Amino acid sequence: MPSAATALNERRILCAFEPVVHADRSGPAFYEALVRMKQDDGQLLLAPDIVPVAERLGLIRMVDHRVLELVIAELAESPNVQLSLNISPATTMDPDWWATIESMMRAHSGVAQRLIVEITETVAIQDLDDVRGFVNRLKTLGSRIAIDDFGAGYTSFRNLRKLAVDIVKIDGAFVQNIAHSADDRAFVQTLIDLCHRLEIETVAEWVQDEAAATMLREWGCNYIQGRLTGLASAERPWLGAAATQGAVR
Repeated sequence: MPSAATALNERRILCAFEPVVHADRSGPAFYEALVRMKQDDGQLLLAPDIVPVAERLGLIRMVDHRVLELVIAELAESPNVQLSLNISPATTMDPDWWATIESMMRAHSGVAQRLIVEITETVAIQDLDDVRGFVNRLKTLGSRIAIDDFGAGYTSFRNLRKLAVDIVKIDGAFVQNIAHSADDRAFVQTLIDLCHRLEIETVAEWVQDEAAATMLREWGCNYIQGRLTGLASAERPWLGAAATQGAVR
Protein backbone atom coordinates (compact mmCIF):
# COMPACT_ATOMS: atom_id res chain seq x y z
CA MET A 1 0.00 0.00 0.00
CA PRO A 2 1.70 3.24 -1.09
CA SER A 3 2.06 5.87 1.65
CA ALA A 4 -0.56 4.35 3.96
CA ALA A 5 0.63 6.29 7.00
CA THR A 6 0.77 9.46 4.92
CA ALA A 7 -2.79 8.85 3.69
CA LEU A 8 -3.95 8.59 7.30
CA ASN A 9 -2.12 11.76 8.28
CA GLU A 10 -3.46 13.64 5.26
CA ARG A 11 -7.01 12.46 5.83
CA ARG A 12 -7.12 10.58 2.53
CA ILE A 13 -8.96 7.64 4.10
CA LEU A 14 -12.55 7.93 2.88
CA CYS A 15 -15.80 5.98 2.91
CA ALA A 16 -18.01 4.69 0.13
CA PHE A 17 -21.57 3.68 0.93
CA GLU A 18 -23.35 0.57 -0.34
CA PRO A 19 -27.13 0.21 0.12
CA VAL A 20 -28.56 -2.72 2.05
CA VAL A 21 -32.11 -2.90 0.72
CA HIS A 22 -35.33 -4.38 2.06
CA ALA A 23 -35.94 -7.68 0.28
CA ASP A 24 -39.33 -6.42 -0.92
CA ARG A 25 -37.39 -3.60 -2.66
CA SER A 26 -39.18 -0.89 -0.66
CA GLY A 27 -35.92 1.00 -0.23
CA PRO A 28 -32.63 0.98 1.69
CA ALA A 29 -32.67 -0.14 5.30
CA PHE A 30 -29.10 1.03 5.93
CA TYR A 31 -25.83 1.64 4.13
CA GLU A 32 -22.57 -0.22 4.65
CA ALA A 33 -19.61 2.16 4.94
CA LEU A 34 -16.63 0.69 3.10
CA VAL A 35 -13.09 2.06 3.43
CA ARG A 36 -11.37 3.72 0.48
CA MET A 37 -7.97 5.40 0.17
CA LYS A 38 -7.33 8.25 -2.24
CA GLN A 39 -3.97 7.92 -3.98
CA ASP A 40 -1.74 10.75 -5.15
CA ASP A 41 -3.22 10.49 -8.64
CA GLY A 42 -6.75 10.77 -7.32
CA GLN A 43 -7.64 7.12 -7.91
CA LEU A 44 -9.28 5.21 -5.05
CA LEU A 45 -8.00 1.97 -3.58
CA LEU A 46 -10.78 -0.42 -2.48
CA ALA A 47 -11.10 -2.25 0.83
CA PRO A 48 -9.61 -5.56 -0.46
CA ASP A 49 -6.51 -3.61 -1.48
CA ILE A 50 -6.29 -1.67 1.78
CA VAL A 51 -7.18 -3.95 4.69
CA PRO A 52 -4.72 -6.85 4.21
CA VAL A 53 -1.80 -4.49 3.71
CA ALA A 54 -2.84 -2.29 6.63
CA GLU A 55 -2.97 -5.39 8.82
CA ARG A 56 0.47 -6.47 7.68
CA LEU A 57 1.93 -3.01 8.35
CA GLY A 58 0.28 -2.73 11.77
CA LEU A 59 -1.88 0.18 10.64
CA ILE A 60 -5.30 -1.46 10.69
CA ARG A 61 -6.31 -0.05 14.07
CA MET A 62 -5.56 3.45 12.79
CA VAL A 63 -7.63 2.78 9.67
CA ASP A 64 -10.54 1.43 11.73
CA HIS A 65 -10.28 4.45 14.03
CA ARG A 66 -10.51 6.85 11.08
CA VAL A 67 -13.47 5.02 9.54
CA LEU A 68 -15.26 5.17 12.88
CA GLU A 69 -14.74 8.95 13.00
CA LEU A 70 -16.10 9.32 9.46
CA VAL A 71 -19.15 7.15 10.11
CA ILE A 72 -20.06 8.88 13.37
CA ALA A 73 -19.74 12.25 11.63
CA GLU A 74 -22.13 11.08 8.89
CA LEU A 75 -24.63 9.81 11.44
CA ALA A 76 -24.45 13.02 13.45
CA GLU A 77 -25.07 15.11 10.33
CA SER A 78 -27.92 12.98 8.97
CA PRO A 79 -30.35 11.92 11.70
CA ASN A 80 -32.46 9.73 9.38
CA VAL A 81 -29.73 7.43 8.11
CA GLN A 82 -28.39 4.17 9.50
CA LEU A 83 -24.85 3.01 8.70
CA SER A 84 -22.80 -0.10 9.29
CA LEU A 85 -19.02 -0.36 9.49
CA ASN A 86 -16.59 -3.25 9.49
CA ILE A 87 -13.86 -3.64 12.07
CA SER A 88 -10.84 -5.90 12.07
CA PRO A 89 -10.10 -8.60 14.66
CA ALA A 90 -7.40 -6.43 16.24
CA THR A 91 -9.85 -3.60 16.83
CA THR A 92 -12.42 -5.61 18.78
CA MET A 93 -10.23 -5.41 21.88
CA ASP A 94 -8.52 -2.07 21.17
CA PRO A 95 -8.94 0.25 24.21
CA ASP A 96 -8.34 3.34 22.06
CA TRP A 97 -11.20 2.36 19.73
CA TRP A 98 -13.50 1.85 22.70
CA ALA A 99 -12.51 5.18 24.23
CA THR A 100 -13.26 6.92 20.95
CA ILE A 101 -16.64 5.31 20.32
CA GLU A 102 -17.82 5.85 23.89
CA SER A 103 -16.76 9.50 23.78
CA MET A 104 -18.46 10.05 20.43
CA MET A 105 -21.67 8.40 21.57
CA ARG A 106 -21.83 10.70 24.58
CA ALA A 107 -21.21 13.73 22.33
CA HIS A 108 -23.87 12.79 19.76
CA SER A 109 -27.14 11.65 21.28
CA GLY A 110 -29.07 9.10 19.22
CA VAL A 111 -26.15 8.13 17.00
CA ALA A 112 -25.47 4.79 18.70
CA GLN A 113 -28.94 3.48 17.85
CA ARG A 114 -28.24 4.06 14.13
CA LEU A 115 -24.87 2.33 14.07
CA ILE A 116 -24.35 -1.32 13.13
CA VAL A 117 -20.91 -2.83 13.73
CA GLU A 118 -19.97 -5.77 11.51
CA ILE A 119 -17.50 -8.43 12.59
CA THR A 120 -16.56 -11.39 10.42
CA GLU A 121 -17.64 -14.88 11.32
CA THR A 122 -14.01 -15.97 11.66
CA VAL A 123 -13.55 -13.34 14.39
CA ALA A 124 -16.70 -14.47 16.14
CA ILE A 125 -15.54 -18.05 16.53
CA GLN A 126 -11.96 -17.35 17.66
CA ASP A 127 -12.80 -16.55 21.25
CA LEU A 128 -16.47 -16.76 22.04
CA ASP A 129 -16.22 -15.23 25.51
CA ASP A 130 -14.20 -12.22 24.34
CA VAL A 131 -16.50 -11.60 21.40
CA ARG A 132 -19.58 -11.94 23.58
CA GLY A 133 -18.13 -9.27 25.86
CA PHE A 134 -17.57 -7.06 22.82
CA VAL A 135 -21.15 -7.57 21.64
CA ASN A 136 -22.61 -6.83 25.07
CA ARG A 137 -20.56 -3.68 25.43
CA LEU A 138 -21.76 -2.33 22.08
CA LYS A 139 -25.35 -3.25 22.85
CA THR A 140 -25.07 -1.32 26.11
CA LEU A 141 -24.18 1.74 24.04
CA GLY A 142 -27.30 1.10 21.94
CA SER A 143 -25.72 -0.18 18.73
CA ARG A 144 -26.44 -3.35 16.77
CA ILE A 145 -24.09 -6.16 15.81
CA ALA A 146 -23.91 -8.02 12.51
CA ILE A 147 -21.92 -11.14 11.71
CA ASP A 148 -20.42 -10.66 8.25
CA ASP A 149 -19.57 -13.38 5.70
CA PHE A 150 -21.65 -15.90 7.61
CA GLY A 151 -21.33 -19.45 6.29
CA ALA A 152 -17.64 -19.25 5.45
CA GLY A 153 -16.57 -20.47 8.88
CA TYR A 154 -19.54 -22.70 9.66
CA THR A 155 -20.19 -21.25 13.10
CA SER A 156 -22.53 -23.44 15.11
CA PHE A 157 -25.93 -21.90 15.66
CA ARG A 158 -25.51 -22.61 19.34
CA ASN A 159 -22.61 -20.15 19.36
CA LEU A 160 -24.56 -17.70 17.24
CA ARG A 161 -27.36 -17.71 19.79
CA LYS A 162 -24.90 -17.19 22.65
CA LEU A 163 -23.48 -14.11 20.93
CA ALA A 164 -26.95 -12.53 20.69
CA VAL A 165 -26.17 -10.76 17.42
CA ASP A 166 -28.87 -8.77 15.65
CA ILE A 167 -28.08 -9.46 12.00
CA VAL A 168 -26.43 -12.23 9.99
CA LYS A 169 -24.97 -11.34 6.61
CA ILE A 170 -24.87 -14.49 4.50
CA ASP A 171 -21.59 -14.93 2.65
CA GLY A 172 -22.02 -13.89 -0.97
CA ALA A 173 -20.08 -16.94 -2.17
CA PHE A 174 -23.21 -18.96 -1.33
CA VAL A 175 -25.67 -16.36 -2.62
CA GLN A 176 -24.33 -15.36 -6.03
CA ASN A 177 -25.22 -18.66 -7.75
CA ILE A 178 -28.46 -19.63 -6.00
CA ALA A 179 -30.38 -19.29 -9.26
CA HIS A 180 -28.21 -22.05 -10.76
CA SER A 181 -27.01 -24.20 -7.83
CA ALA A 182 -29.35 -26.49 -5.90
CA ASP A 183 -26.70 -26.95 -3.19
CA ASP A 184 -26.35 -23.20 -2.65
CA ARG A 185 -30.12 -22.78 -2.63
CA ALA A 186 -30.49 -25.43 0.07
CA PHE A 187 -27.69 -23.92 2.15
CA VAL A 188 -28.95 -20.34 2.00
CA GLN A 189 -32.57 -21.28 2.60
CA THR A 190 -31.56 -23.33 5.64
CA LEU A 191 -29.52 -20.43 7.07
CA ILE A 192 -32.43 -18.04 6.65
CA ASP A 193 -34.85 -20.45 8.30
CA LEU A 194 -32.56 -21.06 11.27
CA CYS A 195 -31.95 -17.35 11.74
CA HIS A 196 -35.71 -16.79 11.79
CA ARG A 197 -36.01 -19.34 14.56
CA LEU A 198 -33.36 -17.46 16.52
CA GLU A 199 -35.06 -14.12 15.77
CA ILE A 200 -32.01 -12.83 13.91
CA GLU A 201 -32.43 -10.75 10.78
CA THR A 202 -30.65 -11.74 7.57
CA VAL A 203 -28.85 -9.93 4.77
CA ALA A 204 -27.94 -11.77 1.56
CA GLU A 205 -24.73 -10.42 0.05
CA TRP A 206 -23.64 -10.42 -3.61
CA VAL A 207 -27.17 -10.51 -5.01
CA GLN A 208 -26.66 -10.40 -8.78
CA ASP A 209 -30.05 -10.74 -10.43
CA GLU A 210 -33.82 -10.61 -10.09
CA ALA A 211 -34.14 -14.40 -9.94
CA ALA A 212 -31.97 -14.54 -6.82
CA ALA A 213 -33.77 -11.56 -5.25
CA THR A 214 -37.14 -13.22 -5.77
CA MET A 215 -35.99 -16.47 -4.16
CA LEU A 216 -34.53 -14.66 -1.18
CA ARG A 217 -37.69 -12.65 -0.62
CA GLU A 218 -39.85 -15.77 -0.81
CA TRP A 219 -37.58 -17.55 1.70
CA GLY A 220 -38.00 -14.70 4.14
CA CYS A 221 -34.62 -12.99 3.86
CA ASN A 222 -34.94 -9.50 5.32
CA TYR A 223 -32.44 -7.55 3.23
CA ILE A 224 -30.35 -7.89 0.07
CA GLN A 225 -27.12 -6.27 -1.02
CA GLY A 226 -25.05 -6.41 -4.18
CA ARG A 227 -24.81 -5.48 -7.83
CA LEU A 228 -28.58 -5.71 -8.35
CA THR A 229 -29.37 -3.03 -5.77
CA GLY A 230 -26.30 -0.82 -6.19
CA LEU A 231 -22.60 -1.01 -5.44
CA ALA A 232 -20.66 1.27 -3.12
CA SER A 233 -20.37 4.92 -4.07
CA ALA A 234 -18.94 8.04 -2.48
CA GLU A 235 -22.30 9.69 -3.15
CA ARG A 236 -24.62 10.11 -0.17
CA PRO A 237 -28.13 9.40 -1.50
CA TRP A 238 -29.72 10.38 1.79
CA LEU A 239 -28.55 14.01 1.41
CA GLY A 240 -30.72 16.45 -0.44
CA ALA A 241 -33.82 14.27 -0.22
CA ALA A 242 -36.00 12.89 2.53
CA ALA A 243 -34.32 9.86 4.01
CA THR A 244 -37.21 7.48 4.33
CA GLN A 245 -35.44 4.17 4.68
CA GLY A 246 -37.09 1.82 7.16
CA ALA A 247 -35.44 1.04 10.44
CA VAL A 248 -33.75 -2.25 11.13
CA ARG A 249 -35.80 -3.68 13.90
